[in-house]
Amino acid sequence: MDASHEAALGLHQIEGFLYQEANRREAHRKAREFAWELPGLTTDQRLMIEEAYARDQVENARQVTRHIAERIRQVEARHEARHRRFTREAAIAMAVVTMGLIGLCIAVILGTAAGRA
Repeated sequence: MDASHEAALGLHQIEGFLYQEANRREAHRKAREFAWELPGLTTDQRLMIEEAYARDQVENARQVTRHIAERIRQVEARHEARHRRFTREAAIAMAVVTMGLIGLCIAVILGTAAGRA
């Protein structure tokens, strides 16, 4: 693996980590806002609600990400199948055209040779 590929992979991993951290912080912020708006709760109760809400938000984000990744895999698989089919059909068409041209060349050569005789 060359250095530029390693750098790109490292950058991708850092981006993923930063995205996860930003998502986790946002979930905690929303959870804090939600919990502190509930009247009559103790600080410990608010913190428990905040933690449970944040965990739920992070898990939801993971599930959405998994769903998107699975959908991307499905689309890529369909695209690859279409590409293989197109390549196969193009190769067959090229073979047919090539054989037709070879046949035409043979016919022209034989016709020219018969005309000289």
